[in-house]
Formats: sequence, structure tokens, C-alpha cells
Amino acid sequence: AERERLRASVNDAHERMANSVGTLQSQLDQAKKELAAAEDRATEFARKYGNEFFLRKALHNQLQEMVGNLRVHCRVRPPNKQETAVDGANGAAVATPDESNMIVTDKDDARNPTRRYEFNMVYGPTSTQEDVFRDTEPLMTSVLDGYNVCIFAYGQSGSGKTYTMEGEGDAPGLTFRAVSRLFEVAAERTEQGHQTEFYLGMVEIYNEQVKDLLADPSEDVSGKKYEILKDTMLGMYVKDCTSINVHTASHVRNLVGTGNENRKKAVTDLNEHSSRSHMVVTLVARTTNDATGETWVGKLSLVDLAGSERLAKSNATGQAAKEGAAINKSLTTLGTVIAALANGEKHVPYRDSKLTYLLQDSLGGNSKTLMFVNVSPAQYNVKETINSLNFASRAKSVALGKATKNREAAQSAVNKVTTTLSALQEQATESESKKASKKKTSK
Repeated sequence: AERERLRASVNDAHERMANSVGTLQSQLDQAKKELAAAEDRATEFARKYGNEFFLRKALHNQLQEMVGNLRVHCRVRPPNKQETAVDGANGAAVATPDESNMIVTDKDDARNPTRRYEFNMVYGPTSTQEDVFRDTEPLMTSVLDGYNVCIFAYGQSGSGKTYTMEGEGDAPGLTFRAVSRLFEVAAERTEQGHQTEFYLGMVEIYNEQVKDLLADPSEDVSGKKYEILKDTMLGMYVKDCTSINVHTASHVRNLVGTGNENRKKAVTDLNEHSSRSHMVVTLVARTTNDATGETWVGKLSLVDLAGSERLAKSNATGQAAKEGAAINKSLTTLGTVIAALANGEKHVPYRDSKLTYLLQDSLGGNSKTLMFVNVSPAQYNVKETINSLNFASRAKSVALGKATKNREAAQSAVNKVTTTLSALQEQATESESKKASKKKTSK
């Protein structure tokens, strides 16, 4: 009897355990289902948030396209050894929480230590050249659709402007990536019956004087005034500036490399390769539709501005100090022009400097314009960083108006070419003739 009782007790315990295991298994299965459902909802929420974010950004960009506001992107470079040594435990002054916002902390400003800024795009210290180009590529390639496009880099000396625009070694900047893409798209459109001619020009503004960076070194240019003039289609251009008919991206890269070697540079405490001039690379694209005869002309202007600097930090002396004063003066004029445009003033002092006069159509005319503001992340440079970002904040409120396509009428495209384009072709032919003549002489 005792054995039967024990057996019954064991069986009962097994049954209760089996029931408990079954219940626990059911609860576990239910929990897994709820977890899976929650993960699915989270994934869906993340997808919807992502879609909403990009939709909002796309709508914002479309609105800007319609309104024509000057676009502003900000790029924060990595800290250098000097900044790390000077800042010590203070750490970085700039934080980039997302792709549109940045926070600047000035630990020496007790009243207003934290400032927040919002731009069209913000790139942190780990951003790559590819990241920067990916977001600007559509704007650049619209040149082939007959629009004028200008991209310029602004910021303190040594903040990374030239690296962003020109790059180095295996990390080419916007200039070379843009040119390469333009030639690629032009080749693709050839199959659709579109023929494109490209003309390259490159100048610097040094101490308020315009210099042709692609001029033949053996040529006497003392008689050339390099006046800044306005063309009804191309906007502002430099008269008598060398214009070279280019056929490949590598050709452009070699020419820009030559021009860079001719650009004024100096060593300062802020930058051992400090640019002492503003540089403007211009690529004109003239495209013809073989079927209709329609022709349109676009201009890509890539501008590497010299950096603003304080003599107390740069420790520039002699000629470098004079150059710094001229740079700061022209950048001050640029700031005055931006402020006048942002406030909707009737008079805008474009002619107060060669820089603003040459950029007149890009700042207040028929152009799609993007400004890069480059900043240092360091506490050591936080005052200059705040000045640059305040300037950029004013710039983003400038309304350019919707850019229009530069078309030549079909008949005029057949019968004539605009005066400026004729000049471009003549200068290109003259340049090629001189090269051929030199080769014969050398033989």
C-alpha cells in the first residue's frame, strides 16, 4: 500500500511538473511572440522615422530649391597635435549630435557658454571626402543642365578649407571629384545625342589683384588688366584670363595642380601651408542637343577662400602680415555683402572688393550656391569657430531666387555663339597654338 501511495505521489508530482513545464513553455512561446512583435514594431518605427527624416530633408531641400536660399554645410576637422596639447583636459569645443545640428561650448564664456547651430548638413571630425561629395554631387552635375553653380569654402586659417576643396593624395576633394563626375555624366549623355565642350579657367585674388594661375610663365601679361566683367549668360568672368579647352578629368587635374603651384602661400603659426589668396576654379560646360540644335551653358565655380586670421595667433610678419590684412579686409566685405543680402537691403556693396564683385552672381544672382564653413573643434580656436558659424548662420538666410537654365535659342545656337563663349574658344585655340609653336621651336 505504501509503495502504491509513493508511486501515486511520484506520478502526481510528474504530472504537476509536466503541467508547470507546459505552462512555462506556453508563457515562453508567448513572450517570444510578443518580443518578436515588439522588435517588428521597433523596426517599423525605425523605418518610418528614417523615411520621415529623409522625407523632411527632401522637402526642405525642395523648398530651398524653390526659394533659392544659399545652402550652408558645416565641416568640423579632427583636432591637430597643437590643439590637443594646448587644450589638455578642456576637450573639444564642438559637438555634432546629428547631420543637421552642432553645439559649441566656450568654457571661457560664463554668460553664454553653449551655442546651438543648425545647417543643411553637418559633418563631424570623422567624415570622409566621399561623405562630403555624396551630398553635393547632385548640385554640381546640374551644371550640365545649364545652371550656374558655385561652391565656396569659408573659415579660419587652418580649418580645412583647402583639404575639403582640393584634398590630398588618395583623398581628393570636391574639385576633382566634381570634375570627374561631370566628365562621366557628359560621356553618358553623348549616347543620348548630347555633345558637351568644357573650358577651364583658374584665378587667384591676391592683395586685391587678380592673377591668372594658368597663364604661360613665359608670356608677358603686364599689359593685361584682368577686368571683372558680366556676361548675360555666364554671369561674372575675368577678361583675358586663360581659358583651356579640356577633354578629360585627368587633364583638368594636371592643370589645377599647376595652378596650385603658382598660388601664393606662406608659413604661419596657424598653418604651415597657409593660402595667401582667394582661388577660383571655373569650369564652363556648353552642351548641344544634336536632334534639336538647342544649346545650354552651365558654369561651375569652385572657390577656396583664404582663411581669416588674427595676427596674435598667426604671428605673421612683414609681407605675410600685409597679406593677412588684405585677406581679412576682403572677408569683412564678404560679411558686409552677406549681411546686406540677408537684410534685403537695396544697395549691396559688391564692388568694395574684387572677391565679392567676382562672386556677385553666385551671392545674389542666377546661381545655385553652396557654402562650406570649415571649423576647428578646439577650445583654443573657439572664438574663431563661433565667428565663422555666426557668419554661416547669416548666409543661410540669403534668398537667391530660383536659378534658371542658361539656354541659347536653337536658331542662335546654329548661327552664333555668345561673345563670351567665342572668347573662350579663341583663348583656348590661342593657347594650343602657342604650345604647338613652342614644340616647333624646341625641335
